[in-house]
Amino acid sequence: MKDDIPPLRMTVEAGKLTPADAFSAERLESYRHGTTMFVQPITDPQSKKRRKFWAILGLVIKNCDTPWPTVKDAANAIKRTFGLMDDGGTTGNVRIMYPRSLNDLSEPEFEEFYEDAMLYLQRVTGVDPETLSKEAPDAGDDEPPASDGLPDAGKGSGGASPPAAAATPDRVECIAKFLQFATDEETSAQWKLENLAPTVKAAWVQQLPDDIPFVEACCRTAEQLIRGESKSPEATCYLKALAAKPKENGNGRHEGRNQENLRSGQSGR
Repeated sequence: MKDDIPPLRMTVEAGKLTPADAFSAERLESYRHGTTMFVQPITDPQSKKRRKFWAILGLVIKNCDTPWPTVKDAANAIKRTFGLMDDGGTTGNVRIMYPRSLNDLSEPEFEEFYEDAMLYLQRVTGVDPETLSKEAPDAGDDEPPASDGLPDAGKGSGGASPPAAAATPDRVECIAKFLQFATDEETSAQWKLENLAPTVKAAWVQQLPDDIPFVEACCRTAEQLIRGESKSPEATCYLKALAAKPKENGNGRHEGRNQENLRSGQSGR
C-alpha cells in the first residue's frame, strides 16, 4: 500500500527547519532526538482538510478505545469500510484487495470521504466529529498562491498587481525528478517505495493537474526502477517517448503494453 500520510510541513528559518504547524510539531516529536532524516524539498501536496484527517486519526488512536493499534491501521479500516480498495488479483481462490492511497482522490472525492470517515469514527469512538476536529493538533493553513515576490510589482498599473503566472512545469522536468528519486543511492529501496507516492507523485499531481495519467506513468516506471524490474536507460527512453506524445494519445491508453515492454527491456526497440 502507498504511504499517504502527509509529509512533515516545515518552515525555513535562519538556516534551519521548524515545524509549520502543531500537527507537524507533534509528529516530529515522535522521532528520537538526534535522528538523521532525509529531507526532499517539495511544494505542499496536501490540503488542510487532508492534514486534518490524519491529525484527527492520531488523536483517536492516542486517546480513544479503538480496535486499531496505529493510525495506518485506522485509515485502512476506514478505506475498507467505504470501498476504497484496489483489486490485486487472485491467489488461488482468494481475491487480494489493497487499500487505495487517499492521494489518488480528487478534492471533491476526499471531501465526501472525510465526512463519511468522521461519522464512522463517531460510531466507533462515541465522540462527536466536531469535538475530534477541535481537539486535533492544528494542521495549519493551505499555502497561498505563488507570487513573484517583487515589492514594486504592479505599481503604475492603476490598482493591485495581478497574480503572477507560475511557470508550468513540463514533462521533461517531471521525468527528471522521478528518475532522480528512484536512482538515489543513499536511500534504501524500501524507503523509496514507501515515500515515492506521498512525496514526488503528490507534488507533481499538484503541478500537472491536467496531465495526471502521465504523472502516474512516471510513478509506475520509477517503482519498477526501484524494484530492479527495469534499468535506468530503458526507463528514461520509455518516459521520454511517452512525453513526446500528445496528451490525448500518450496518457496511458497503451500503458499496459508499454509497461510490459519496459519490464522485458524491449522499450524503444
